[in-house]
Amino acid sequence: MKHSVESALPMMEWLPEYDQSWIRLDIVAGITVAAAVIPESLAYASLAGLPPQTGLYAALLGAITYVFLASSRQVIVGPTSALAILLLAGVGPIAASNGITYPAAVAVTTLLVGIISIAAWVFRLGHLVNFISGSVLTGFSTGAALYIISTQLGKLFGIEGADGTFFERFWFILSHLNEAQSTTVIVGLLSIGLLLLGERFQRVPTALVVVILAIVTSSVLDLQAQGVAVVGDLQSGLPALTVPPVPEVGVVGALTPVAFALFILSYVQGIGAVQTFARRNGYRADPDQELLADGAANVAAGLFGGFAVGGSMSRSALNDSMGGKSQVVSAVVAAVLVVVLLFLTGVFTTLPDATLAAVVTVAVLGLIDVAEMKRLQQVTRSEFAIASATLLGVLALGMVWGVFIGVGLSLLHMISLVSNPKTEALGRFPDSNHFINPKRHPEAVEDSGVLVYRVDAELFYANTNVVQNDLEARIEAHDSPVDLVVFDLFSSPIVDYAAAEFFGDLRSDLASQGIDLRIAGANEQVVEMLNAVGLNEELGGVREDETIASTIDRWRREEGVPS
Repeated sequence: MKHSVESALPMMEWLPEYDQSWIRLDIVAGITVAAAVIPESLAYASLAGLPPQTGLYAALLGAITYVFLASSRQVIVGPTSALAILLLAGVGPIAASNGITYPAAVAVTTLLVGIISIAAWVFRLGHLVNFISGSVLTGFSTGAALYIISTQLGKLFGIEGADGTFFERFWFILSHLNEAQSTTVIVGLLSIGLLLLGERFQRVPTALVVVILAIVTSSVLDLQAQGVAVVGDLQSGLPALTVPPVPEVGVVGALTPVAFALFILSYVQGIGAVQTFARRNGYRADPDQELLADGAANVAAGLFGGFAVGGSMSRSALNDSMGGKSQVVSAVVAAVLVVVLLFLTGVFTTLPDATLAAVVTVAVLGLIDVAEMKRLQQVTRSEFAIASATLLGVLALGMVWGVFIGVGLSLLHMISLVSNPKTEALGRFPDSNHFINPKRHPEAVEDSGVLVYRVDAELFYANTNVVQNDLEARIEAHDSPVDLVVFDLFSSPIVDYAAAEFFGDLRSDLASQGIDLRIAGANEQVVEMLNAVGLNEELGGVREDETIASTIDRWRREEGVPS
């Protein structure tokens, strides 16, 4: 759990070796990414129920901290649509029912996200992301996209009052279409159309172009006077240090599950982008270091008026497509945001809310992965069920519960798989010492009086009873009397203490039936464990990497059984 200053600050390693030929690429990529970050950050602040400038604060603080702490060279950290809506859905009701202001509750929650992430870094828990299956992410991203779109329908139609789950919001808008504000609808649909059209030109900051067009049109035609809601005044200036008031213990306890959900989502989103672009660009990123970077970014956002941040796949992809080579790109993004906050906030006052809703809607369309859902349905019903349950959980119960349902089901599925492992009896391939499954290779035959048994999983306390029952059933159903059971551990590289004791009990049970038990395919760890519990000699002297054939031959020599 020790971390050196150099390892905690990757910038100290890559900056002295920075290739000067990259500077032009990084500056161009930084300006282009900033052009996407500005409108998206304004939109995501609105999505989170916060003043628009807080989105710029979150983006600025995410970029600044990530420059120093990132192990990734391409990932851009800042507010995301999923984090914003999860924050509103999770924190809003808690703030309303506990007498704490919503912005203060957001700040506390964001700090908790950072603290959880830093604690995970201290204990090197980056590998835990592997326990969240891809099916959970597929179901969650699709459900989150639909949920987010439902939250923007009111702004796109100029209808107020929509609240609750996806189904409640959708039904409210559907039943109040007669109240739609026609000019707002036109602005929203035109914005969506231009954004979709602009997706064909990946190197053009389409969102910024559409936002500028909307601002000019709104100013010239005075859309606000025609009933179109606009952003209004944005607070100018850089974010100031603002330590949120310490809430009561009960409030912190209520906010902690939301913070855990945000942490999981933030890290999973970010590490997915980190690993993608590290592979694409031929370098290795550090999952544990990303915990520190993510944690520091969220602590900074919580202390300086922002909200929860994480790695953005879309902005990182834009950076990579523009040829960004290092985190100098994030430094350029931060510099552009500083200029905007100091001098250009007044430009956005006439920006229609419907255009921001269009930016959010188009941005999340890519999260709807129908093709992957169909593929899951065709390949694995269990994973499809997990993805579907996660999707429905998000739509019916909200983002927080959707995250926990998905992660919970994923863990239960994993436990089920390791607790009920695949087992098989093996036969010898003719005229060889190779043993294979006779069900797949009918030419394989069993040695007389010998049952060769394999478990395709680690052996530990949770699956030994299942394995023993399965083995006993196979012995009972065997065509001829069994004199020897060879337990092949080639596919079981890990044996814990309970499993080692299981071998002792199994040996005694089989011995009472006149059956000997031997171990084959054991690795060094398994041999050491059997020695530690004093079972090695009782099992005929387990030897490291002894094959099935040599185990059978040695038993026959020792017992005087003819081949």
